[in-house]
Amino acid sequence: MRKFHLAALVLLLAVTGIPSLPISAAEPNNGKNQLANHSKADGGNADSVQGSPNKIPSENSGKEETEKEDSSLVHLTDSQRKLIRLRISRAAAGKLETMVSLNGEIRLNRDETARIMPRMPGFVNRIFVKEGDSVRRGERLATLTSHKLGEYYSNYNSALEQENLTKSEFEMAEQLKKGNATSRKDYLRYKREYAEAVIARRHAEELLRSLLLDPAHEGHPHEPGGKDLLPICTTYDILSPLDGTVINRNITLGENFTEDTLPVVFTVSNLNRLWLELRATPEDLLRIRKGDDVRVTGAEAGQEFRGKVVYLGPLIDEQTRTGLVRVEIENRNGQLRPGQFVTGRIQTGASAETVLVPREAVQLIAGESVLFVPRGDGYAPQPVTTGQSARGVIEILSGLKAGEDFVSSGAFELKSILLTSGMDPHAGHGH
Repeated sequence: MRKFHLAALVLLLAVTGIPSLPISAAEPNNGKNQLANHSKADGGNADSVQGSPNKIPSENSGKEETEKEDSSLVHLTDSQRKLIRLRISRAAAGKLETMVSLNGEIRLNRDETARIMPRMPGFVNRIFVKEGDSVRRGERLATLTSHKLGEYYSNYNSALEQENLTKSEFEMAEQLKKGNATSRKDYLRYKREYAEAVIARRHAEELLRSLLLDPAHEGHPHEPGGKDLLPICTTYDILSPLDGTVINRNITLGENFTEDTLPVVFTVSNLNRLWLELRATPEDLLRIRKGDDVRVTGAEAGQEFRGKVVYLGPLIDEQTRTGLVRVEIENRNGQLRPGQFVTGRIQTGASAETVLVPREAVQLIAGESVLFVPRGDGYAPQPVTTGQSARGVIEILSGLKAGEDFVSSGAFELKSILLTSGMDPHAGHGH
């Protein structure tokens, strides 16, 4: 492809009328004739000329140096500069941001995912959501009727009544004790019975609270009790513990859950924040830090998401010889989906400040990296030492200083002209 490009460029420049490019045309015998003539003028002693550099004619030496420097210059007309879109830029110093590119898979954020089970046996009598629905924290997902729950409330009500009764007896015993109307033994018995009733009531109350139920029946439906009777609940709600989306529903109306079978019936997850799990080699893991910025590229062109490294696995997988890098990603528009394969580019830091130029400005000529720089009325190749490259730019460690001009666009075309015209690419820079 490059050969076709070179041939097409030469043909295009020829058609547009590029002038003959300056090439050194000195005849190989001229130097010998001059040396011979000079030798005759000195009495035929040619060795004295060759052995004494100070005796070489300065006029011919200056001419040869000028021809050598001009032989590496590429001269273009204004129309030719426009044709190849040549652009001159001024070099500036900067820091190169280094990146590590890894492939990985989008996963559910387990910190933002809930797998919800029934809290006790019962029958399903109502379901309020379906898969794909968005729910808020505390929103009802389903209602179950549980005879076990009725038993728990009955035990609590009984313990509460017993506590009130023994409390009255104990208070009466205290009054009798003050008037010496009861024995100490009877007083201590009433006191013990009251203490035992308080303990039983607290136990029944804590059992209900452990099931996320209020003993006072606040926040859930219940049948009111009759006169002087406490209400007894037999139904309870399954609630969402977080904001998110119902991604799985495994429950049907009328289904009976026993104490031995309490499966996960709803899975709710916050899909606005997902995890990306990447696999990195031990060498790459040394460059990655918790908190590093990550750019995530999706399956479709132009999609890019932002995230941060939140976890670096301490173990290396024995099969793949890689470690886990976990990234948390904002997914507000919902375009990322768990199970999707993506690429994550991790910004691992910045290099020391140095001259940065576009990658396309650096060309390889005869195995040497060069930049084209303006020189006189033409453009000459300048050898440079390059460093790291990333995101379309490359470091210049030597050969170009900040503030100096260089060809930032059109360098490949200048290289093509230089090579196809027979010029010496090393002329004028000490090679």
